[in-house]
Amino acid sequence: MGRFSRCERITLKVVGIIGGPKNDGNTYRLVRAVLDGALDAGHTVVTWRLKDVYIGHLGYFAGETLPPNDDFEKMQADLESMGALVIGSPIWYGHVDTRTFNFINRTYVYNRSYSEENAKKWPKVKAVNVLTYETEDEHAYDHILEWYDHIWDWYGMAESQGLVAAGSAKNPVENRPELIKRAKEIGRNL
Repeated sequence: MGRFSRCERITLKVVGIIGGPKNDGNTYRLVRAVLDGALDAGHTVVTWRLKDVYIGHLGYFAGETLPPNDDFEKMQADLESMGALVIGSPIWYGHVDTRTFNFINRTYVYNRSYSEENAKKWPKVKAVNVLTYETEDEHAYDHILEWYDHIWDWYGMAESQGLVAAGSAKNPVENRPELIKRAKEIGRNL
């Protein structure tokens, strides 16, 4: 009782968060490839496109952090039950796009500085951080991947992995079969 054979796999709920405004842009395609790999491995996938939800700004009044009345609450059940997180963002003006930045800020409700009770609800799982950008230097935004690593480490997540599509304006993700293959492999190995 309670034993698994080597052939049995644990099925995860993989939550995909897609920043950026495009319906089928580079960020969408690369995150989708990771999620497709997760589906190939038998995992369940839930996708949130940040362009389709309103994520507001945290407020602060009389010494208290105030979450806005926004759509983040709709996402919380998926976030609290996830087995892995795949988050993708285009880089604009040297950082993640504003939708993704607002999403990261809204996760503050799971920060132990905000609430010890809420902090226990954030799963200690693996994150895949997907970046797409115009600059052709694969390491141009390593500091953004480190920023993600620090956030997920603060939340006690198991590990964080980066996946970058540099030069994606001139060389779109859809034209890069090796990158798509790598993304799917990451998804299969969650």
